Amino acid sequence: MKFLTRLAAGDIALWRTFWLIGIPLALLWDSSGLSMLTGFGVGAPLVATLIIVVFTLSSAAIPIVAVAIWRSASRYPREAWWNHVFAWSAKLCAALSGLAAAISFCTVLYLAFSFVYAGEAPF
Repeated sequence: MKFLTRLAAGDIALWRTFWLIGIPLALLWDSSGLSMLTGFGVGAPLVATLIIVVFTLSSAAIPIVAVAIWRSASRYPREAWWNHVFAWSAKLCAALSGLAAAISFCTVLYLAFSFVYAGEAPF
């Protein structure tokens, strides 16, 4: 729990937040989204459900991690000119990824509710 509060406050180093948390989570989100787009696991309902669950959970987690990356980038020491570039690049990446994941999460929720109210299962 202490780690999560430090992460949310931006007290963890930017390279750890970005490379060890943000990038693996983004790769998980990308691969599960690509699996849904290509139709991987359509014949197996369990696999399709697992892919949808992984995509939904990673879509919910990426905006939270994006805030942590933004806060870590705000605390990044900026002695040289390239440190400014690193910090602003991390902020830009966090903002775009967080926005895309939030939109994806809202889309998944919309589709889930439309299937529930239509009385059909998505698989």
